[in-house]
Amino acid sequence: MTMNSKTTFAVVDIETTGTDIAADNRTIQFSCCLVSNNKIIKTFVTDINPQREVPNRIVQLTGITNERLKKAKTFDQVAAQLYSLLNNTVFVAHNVNFDFPFLNSEFQRVGYPELQIEAIDTVTLSQILLPTLSSYRLQDLSAYFNIEHDHPHTADSDAMATAKLLLILLRQIQMLPRITLEQIISVNPSLPQDTMQVFLDADEANRKRVHTPKLPDQLRISSGLVLRKHDSVDQTDEAGRQDFRYPKTKKAKQKILPDNLESRLEQNKMMNLIYNNYADPQHHDAKTLLIEAPTGIGKSLGYCLPLSYLVSAKKPAVISTSTTYLQFQLQNQTLPMLNEGLPFKVHSVILKGASHYIDLYKFRNLLFVPDSSSQTAFIKAQILVWLTVTTTGDLDELHLNVDQTPFVWKIQHTGVKWLDPNEPFYDDDFLRYNLQKAESADFVIVNHSYLIKNWQYFKDLPTKPYLLIDETQQFAETAIRNNQERINPLSLITTINKILANINGTHEDNIREIVGEDAILDHAISELDGQLREGKNLVANVIQTFFEMVVKGKRLHRNVEFFERLIPITEMKSVISANQASIKKLRAVHDSLDGLLATLNTQIDHNAGAYTNHDFLSIYSFFENYNEFNHKLRLLLSIIDVDDKSIEQHVTWVTVNNVKDVNSLTLNRGILKTEDYLRDHVYSAFEPVTFTGATIFSSRRSQFIYNLLGISREDSAIKRLKSDFNPKDQARLYLVTGQDDQQFATNSDTYLEKVAANIETIYKNEPRQTLVLFNSLNAIERTYHLLQENGFTATHFVLAQGVHGTASKISKQFIHHEPAILLGANTFWQGVDFPRNLLENLIVAQLPFDTPSDPYNHALYSIERSKGKNPFYSITLPKATLRLRQGMGRLLRTKDDFGTIFILDPRLLSKRYGSTILSNLRNDIPVIQGDIDDCVLDMVKFFESRN
Repeated sequence: MTMNSKTTFAVVDIETTGTDIAADNRTIQFSCCLVSNNKIIKTFVTDINPQREVPNRIVQLTGITNERLKKAKTFDQVAAQLYSLLNNTVFVAHNVNFDFPFLNSEFQRVGYPELQIEAIDTVTLSQILLPTLSSYRLQDLSAYFNIEHDHPHTADSDAMATAKLLLILLRQIQMLPRITLEQIISVNPSLPQDTMQVFLDADEANRKRVHTPKLPDQLRISSGLVLRKHDSVDQTDEAGRQDFRYPKTKKAKQKILPDNLESRLEQNKMMNLIYNNYADPQHHDAKTLLIEAPTGIGKSLGYCLPLSYLVSAKKPAVISTSTTYLQFQLQNQTLPMLNEGLPFKVHSVILKGASHYIDLYKFRNLLFVPDSSSQTAFIKAQILVWLTVTTTGDLDELHLNVDQTPFVWKIQHTGVKWLDPNEPFYDDDFLRYNLQKAESADFVIVNHSYLIKNWQYFKDLPTKPYLLIDETQQFAETAIRNNQERINPLSLITTINKILANINGTHEDNIREIVGEDAILDHAISELDGQLREGKNLVANVIQTFFEMVVKGKRLHRNVEFFERLIPITEMKSVISANQASIKKLRAVHDSLDGLLATLNTQIDHNAGAYTNHDFLSIYSFFENYNEFNHKLRLLLSIIDVDDKSIEQHVTWVTVNNVKDVNSLTLNRGILKTEDYLRDHVYSAFEPVTFTGATIFSSRRSQFIYNLLGISREDSAIKRLKSDFNPKDQARLYLVTGQDDQQFATNSDTYLEKVAANIETIYKNEPRQTLVLFNSLNAIERTYHLLQENGFTATHFVLAQGVHGTASKISKQFIHHEPAILLGANTFWQGVDFPRNLLENLIVAQLPFDTPSDPYNHALYSIERSKGKNPFYSITLPKATLRLRQGMGRLLRTKDDFGTIFILDPRLLSKRYGSTILSNLRNDIPVIQGDIDDCVLDMVKFFESRN
């Protein structure tokens, strides 16, 4: 049956006793909206008696009670009516692979044949047609399109929302450029049931048209792809901007801010601090600024407004943040809002590393090459639609999970130096365009790791830009992490073998055969082959020397799964000296290979017409392997090709597996004095820096943050702004005490059993969105297994980091499952945002202390001791205090948030340093101390008072 406007679509939603058909679940509500001629023509809803008890979870979710269902008809009593309603329609559902088979099995159970009608799915249609959305849940799509959806998880409300969504999606398909639609069909993604038919029918309708509609103005065709045109690069109007004075008073600022935003006292202070610091360089030098700005005072406006009056085309403001989300928010919410009120316009651009951007040339060449993964065709279809809307080419807009999609690696950009001005997409290249925009932007928005890796780009600008670092607490950690290098030299040899197989393999992917007709290429390939073989022998020598000198016969520190050893500085100098000849040759191999690759790249581009799509797949696989090799060789050289000064500034350690096998040898290196590195490299490229964040200081007197950031206390201006939250009404903090607090370590089985029991008690009394923070993935895994053994996880939704996936994966599941419990470590202390009812209970299972045995910390602590300091008090304690403040900050993100915090770790009350941490939390939340039962009793009262 061909689908068109005359077709009758039956948009169905059912509620059931459970999602598993095999477990003999039943329908409890059926709802249907009939859609024809682009409008809803009929609605129908009925309760259905499942003739069994409905689980409590389903009653809570749907609001449909057992009493209500007892009065309803059974499925066999309504089957005839439903069957005739659905026959001769196209069945539509939001997740059709659930509703359609479920209904068919119900029909068969009461003696009807299966429905022989087409069925289509609005989830996958939305994913292809709206590829940049972060969620495809019905309630999120409804919110996005302003569809009224008052009662999610009731069939009538869900069916009506799905019907309205279907009408929008059918319109979107009609608006797709003809070429894009044909390419989606050629790529042929695997879609549920008959969903692909929607695209085929739209294409059929296009072919019947006498005139092809012309492309909308914002689109153009480039080498066979439909792309959105680049906006022209904005030039700042310098002359006009000088005439406007900075609005110093609260009243003057109010004229600029939108009506719905009042200018707040603390935000106003922040704005004036920043403006006054830089505005008059003739009369006073700017200082380094540290502004602690609690959540909720509007800090992004607090710095964007004053910087708007300071920047010029040749002197931009670089804003560095720690999350993609904040970058997006600045560019798409904060700055456009300012532009509505400012008497002039400010322009901004987000800069990211090359691999974030799509390489159009690679995508075009691989578009029709079949791939073993069924996911690839689906992603290609999404990208084809995305290219008609994206202005940045930033693959992050697609929210793809790169780990699951090797195809995305194949189409990532490798950097502008590999671009050839003669290749077809040179003018359309997104990375080039963004770098061009950056040259005249007022605001350049980057993340911390981009700033640390690309500071040189800003150093080369004609005048020093301003630099504002937001989320300061994560900046120094990123500096440390980004400059920790790790390489297993054997993996480098493996990569060389992969390239040699690309060159000399016996299969049809053999690069020599593909390019063999071309004498220049043939010569370059032979050169490459020889250099790689030499590189392989040199790396093997280096491994052997390192192993002999720093592992064999030495005392190694035993970790859970491996041994490690810190290499003393003198020993590191002698092992580098012993390897000098090999290192020199390796450097020469590296330089020569880079030249050969550039020749290959240009030559292949010039003869692009001679290769098939399949050839390109092999060529890209070869280049991909080379990039991996290049990256690993650079890493190895950065650790071993070093002078004495560099050895003294870094800490180097080795790890080997349990059997001390030479091939498992891994070299690791980190910056020992982050402060020197940041001062000499990053800060030197900018005006004195402004640091801001919700939690910067661990205490009033502590020197910790200044040391960590490498700034001097004397040359800095410090301001701690007040919060306008009302923590007394919004939250409670419980310090849980017990009889045996002194007796066991917080990593012992006995303690974790107690943690598991407390989680159950808290959650059973108040089943709310709960985040439990731990200090290690190992403790999470053990606690999760204890909850599992108690049978708790069988009836409650518990997500554990490391057990159920990565932090970002389980965060998404947590948001979409209410109520749920999430056990997390690391990033969950600082990098997540669950506003309003998405987090109402926070449990701190273990205080966030660093592990002293980590070789990096070990080296750091020895330096502190050599200065006559106790590293526990100068590093470990302030760091743990900061992290605990950040963790507690997860709970109250807006003025309307409320909830409770439980600290289960007894050390806060039983150790002397506990009182130091408590006094430095800067906490206005009422504190209650007592055993678990007293605390839970108070928690129940607190939540009752909020309802």
